[in-house]
Amino acid sequence: MADNKTTQQEVLSDIESRAPQSMHPILEAAFKYQKQLILAVSVIIGVTAIYAGYNAYAAKAKATAQAELGVILVETRNKDQIEKLETLLSTVPASVKPAVVLEIAQASMTFGEYAKAVTYWGMLVGETNDDMQFTARMGKAKALLLEGKSADALTEMKELVGIASAAYTVPVYRQLALAAETAGDTVEALDAYKKIAEKDVADKPFIDYKISQLESK
Repeated sequence: MADNKTTQQEVLSDIESRAPQSMHPILEAAFKYQKQLILAVSVIIGVTAIYAGYNAYAAKAKATAQAELGVILVETRNKDQIEKLETLLSTVPASVKPAVVLEIAQASMTFGEYAKAVTYWGMLVGETNDDMQFTARMGKAKALLLEGKSADALTEMKELVGIASAAYTVPVYRQLALAAETAGDTVEALDAYKKIAEKDVADKPFIDYKISQLESK
């Protein structure tokens, strides 16, 4: 043990003789606490290994969930798809959850489960942001309308009109017009159709007809 200390001291003295005086306290501290430093480095390496292992596991879980989602969408084309997607939703990692929720909402719309669609569109609103969140809100409004809740759909669409980007202007006013007309709000529906008429749309004759129809009421 004494020989080891002597050797370390000799090594330190040799290094100090070659280093500036200002570096000596740092070198002495490094030698004094070398065991603690080695231990700290070992801990860091251990944590890094664990983190890398977790990332590999997470990546594998994500890939597996995506693959399972693809199989369900390809192999199940009837109403059973909803149940299988809901089962998958309970097992997927958070990164895949929005994709599964979206598919459940769309499948619910396809198979006429509008109340369920409202629930999952609403869930998707909470799982996403920006354009995807906006699209989810439009999906929810459409599901509400198809469920027979035109007043609720109209309320949702009125909110969306105020925040819609230019790319969404026409789709939003179309859905607003339909919701308003269904809810019996002729004034709101007429205004929405007039907004659409200001745009370059392919079905301009139909829009003009709707305006004329509502104005005559």
